[in-house]
Amino acid sequence: MSQGVATGGFPERVHIAPVGFEIDRVVLPFLRMKGERIHLIVRQDSNEMGINCQERIVEDLEKAQKPYQIHRAELDLLKLIHICRKIIEGELNSGNHVFVNISSGGSIQGVACHFATLTFKKGVSAYYAYPERYIEVVDPNRAQNSAGLSKIEIVPHYSIDLPTPEELRFLVLVGQSSDARKSALLKKCLEKGLFSVEGKSKPYGHVILESRYIRPLEEKELLVVEGRGRNSRVLLTEKGKNTLLLNGFEVSY
Repeated sequence: MSQGVATGGFPERVHIAPVGFEIDRVVLPFLRMKGERIHLIVRQDSNEMGINCQERIVEDLEKAQKPYQIHRAELDLLKLIHICRKIIEGELNSGNHVFVNISSGGSIQGVACHFATLTFKKGVSAYYAYPERYIEVVDPNRAQNSAGLSKIEIVPHYSIDLPTPEELRFLVLVGQSSDARKSALLKKCLEKGLFSVEGKSKPYGHVILESRYIRPLEEKELLVVEGRGRNSRVLLTEKGKNTLLLNGFEVSY
């Protein structure tokens, strides 16, 4: 089933669940919390047990007549964060509230999905679903690690201070630049239309570069400046590189 949007002007309760070796921990909390739609994040290289779980989840959702959308992803922390963030962002832009299941996949999937929720200030909630029991002998026809649902716990929400969209544009420019001098970055900012110096005095561009981009991003520990003056070099920190990667951008150095 394809993804829908909020209908009739009312927000929808949309869930996101990574899929590992669980079935009930995906489907039951979604139904109990009266979710309208669910996004399933599945591994690209799923084994036989993983595929069995995916098929049983889809059967249960279709039996309950609930729309779903499947997203395939590598088992890579930053790529999973990026995919989950994109789903959340799209749903929030449609006016929906998002609930993210951090218990239904493996540990990497759970960490990635929880981290993704922290990059939004509101409109998203992470939750943990506790099973009724863990399974000692797995049923090959319903190959899950646990069964039933005993309780759902909403995780307290905190948000991370991410760069603004304008600051992110500058980070991308730095990350993809072969010349990291301030003078070269100023020229690229003007070429890319980040800001204009038309009709302004000569130092104006460097003042804007420093006050609008470099200093705020240094304070967020996303950039570091080496050297002094206009030929000093602006470089991404490890935190800055990871910020670009989790937003889906490549870093050239």
